[in-house]
Amino acid sequence: MSDRDSGEDLSRLVAELVTTLEELEDELEPPDERPLRPPTPGEMRRFTSDVAIPGLILVLESNIRALRLLQRALRLSEGADRTRRETEELGARARDVSETTLDRLDSALADLQDAVEGRPGDDEAADLLADARELRSEVRTRLREYADDAADRARNSDDEAVDIPVDGDEDPEGDDAPNDDGSSGSGDDEQDAQADGDEIGVDVDAELESIKREVDGDENGTGSDGGESGADSAEDGPADGADDTSETDPDDESESDADGGTPDDDGESDEMPPDGA
Repeated sequence: MSDRDSGEDLSRLVAELVTTLEELEDELEPPDERPLRPPTPGEMRRFTSDVAIPGLILVLESNIRALRLLQRALRLSEGADRTRRETEELGARARDVSETTLDRLDSALADLQDAVEGRPGDDEAADLLADARELRSEVRTRLREYADDAADRARNSDDEAVDIPVDGDEDPEGDDAPNDDGSSGSGDDEQDAQADGDEIGVDVDAELESIKREVDGDENGTGSDGGESGADSAEDGPADGADDTSETDPDDESESDADGGTPDDDGESDEMPPDGA
């Protein structure tokens, strides 16, 4: 029989016990009030029984409430796999409460039986008492079996538990791990990002400069362009002249030697006279 079937049977038995106790309570309700007259010894004895029985009925009502709570606890304990520890505590409390409740119920039934025996011709109440005692014994037995099964399931779940280690260490080969040359990867990334930022800054400056020149050209017109071209040619002129003077062509030197000649050491020219002279 599975655990679920055992729990359902136990709940059914508890419900039957509650129903039987309620029927017993209805059966033992005090009779309607009668006209006042001098009491007889039998009525005095019944009066004592009527006083004792309501007290026992109150005890039975409290036991019924406790058994209903036990029934709810048993229904909740069916999901013991998810909350094993809480269920163990709840089961322990339920067992303690149930044992105490059943003991009190047994005492109450014994007292009730003694009271019923003093009432003549009350066979139905005696039968209900016998049924209540039988159901109480069966509930006690099933409750102990259910507690033993719950303890076995708890031990089995403890044996089958698997510990999963959780590694919280960081990867040594992460972004901050040093490279082969001793430098960290994050430092290289920062340098690359800085270099990219510099290049982007230079490009932006060049674009701003070109835009500024275009705006200045639109405002000044063609005259501004002519002035800028003249300034550019003036700037380029001295540089070109300096280059012409600094660089001497060998052919020019030979021509100058052929035309004018070179003076000798005595200051006379080596120029040859023409053929007609």
